[in-house]
Amino acid sequence: MIKSFLEFINESMENNVEFLKKLTIDIIAKLRESSKEESSSYATFSGMEFTEPFMFDLILKVRRETDPDLRRDPHFNDLSWEKLNYDNLGYSIDANTRMSKSKAAVPKITMHLILNPKKEPILYEKLYARLLDILVHETNHLDQLGINRDPFNVKVSDPRERAKAKKSHKYFLLSDEVESMIEGMYVRSKEQRIPLDKVFLEYLTPFLETRYISSSEFQKVMFTWITRSLELYPDAEFSPSAKKIIDSI
Repeated sequence: MIKSFLEFINESMENNVEFLKKLTIDIIAKLRESSKEESSSYATFSGMEFTEPFMFDLILKVRRETDPDLRRDPHFNDLSWEKLNYDNLGYSIDANTRMSKSKAAVPKITMHLILNPKKEPILYEKLYARLLDILVHETNHLDQLGINRDPFNVKVSDPRERAKAKKSHKYFLLSDEVESMIEGMYVRSKEQRIPLDKVFLEYLTPFLETRYISSSEFQKVMFTWITRSLELYPDAEFSPSAKKIIDSI
């Protein structure tokens, strides 16, 4: 039987998500087996190079500390919201993808992770969902440029546009970031069986509490994400709290 375009796309996404779920489980296993010694230096987990279903290298950098001063950490010192995540969840995490327009350059996804050893292994359940979200997000970026480029995906935003949006709520409204953020959180909502807008809320709250974004900017981002989610994922579930936004569309 010939598959429709929508069926083809959905099957492709399901295959990708299954791969990323297995990878996330493998990362959690590596963390469980690694040394619990506290350190201000990152240990690098190597040997994670992939060619299918995406071509990329994953670099995981991890350290454990009971009371880290993120202001002294050169990676997290400008990410004030991650201190709230550390205090509430037992971990701080950030990821970046480096890609090139070249068809020969292999993209690299780098993750930095700080764990509170006193909250292990309890923190692993939520960390699993967040890692899956991030991996879906970052591998979606892989489809936007270079060797893994998918012609049906949004292209990476112009560097000048990204520079203007940096360190403001406008970053959350860049077309390529909206696509990647929503896909990651959509998969997370399915995995955790919670409404998609609740995942949005959990993610954005630390930015709101640290005044990285204002209340009005928060509402604008939520409106944009919910609106786009309805277009991309008609099967997404929303809570009654999102009804006002959905009814206004």
